Amino acid sequence: MSAAEITMRNPLLVLLWTFGLFLFMHFHQYISALWVARRAGLTFDAVMKGKAESPTTLLIQGAAALLFGVPLAWVAATVLWRRPMAWMGLTFDGTWLLAGIGLGIALPLLVVFILKLSGQASISRPHRTLGRRERTTTLAAIACMALFTGFAEEIVFRAMAARELSVAMGWPLAVLVSGAYFGFVHLIGQIKTLTASKAATILVASVAVSFMFVAMYVRSGSLWLPIGFHAAWNFSLVGVLGLPMSGRRTEGGLLQTTLTGRPWLTGGEVGVEASVVALAAYALVGLLFVLL
Repeated sequence: MSAAEITMRNPLLVLLWTFGLFLFMHFHQYISALWVARRAGLTFDAVMKGKAESPTTLLIQGAAALLFGVPLAWVAATVLWRRPMAWMGLTFDGTWLLAGIGLGIALPLLVVFILKLSGQASISRPHRTLGRRERTTTLAAIACMALFTGFAEEIVFRAMAARELSVAMGWPLAVLVSGAYFGFVHLIGQIKTLTASKAATILVASVAVSFMFVAMYVRSGSLWLPIGFHAAWNFSLVGVLGLPMSGRRTEGGLLQTTLTGRPWLTGGEVGVEASVVALAAYALVGLLFVLL
């Protein structure tokens, strides 16, 4: 199938099918839970409820994400989705991948530095409760999960959803719809602690960051730029800066960052990725890719 032969798919079916494929990619969670349960002598339910969390179990989860989740994401994109790799921007490009990693490391550091200058954040060396081996294990686990998340989410929300919706409704509307969809999926994971203000914040941040990711994707013609950025951004926030991700803090970061300002400035309970500084960064980077 060539790009000229691409036919429009029903937008609602696109969202439903990509959500199903997103769940398919995350089957690795059940594999890792069985792995941990066998190792720790616990029940599957206990592991799924987080009762066996440790650096070792985190690494098992990260390893399962790479060993099983990444191949499942690749099968979903190249076999089940039935679109040309080149049209989706999935042809490997190491240059764009490295560029995304570099930008994904630099931007969160800049965001937190601005918050620190404005008195909204403090950065220190964390009080070590883990030994060197446990810290290294935790960092490896964080890196594995960041790689999987960047790869899987960019495939689903950009190469599948946004790319497909752009055929039916054009890129501007596709950014809004796929961004809201991106946010909706993230709301599901926090349903137990969700409030109206938190939901609104997540949706706004999701649309803003989706604009940046789509701008990178369209301008470069390669999904590997946003994949690299997404993975590096996640690792920088959790593994380097020691910030919570999706409301959950993982001990073992190289630094410890504490946000102590107004929620709209710091992102509040959602996290620094929803702060007004981060939103401005998404908009600026996205506009640079659109205009340059």
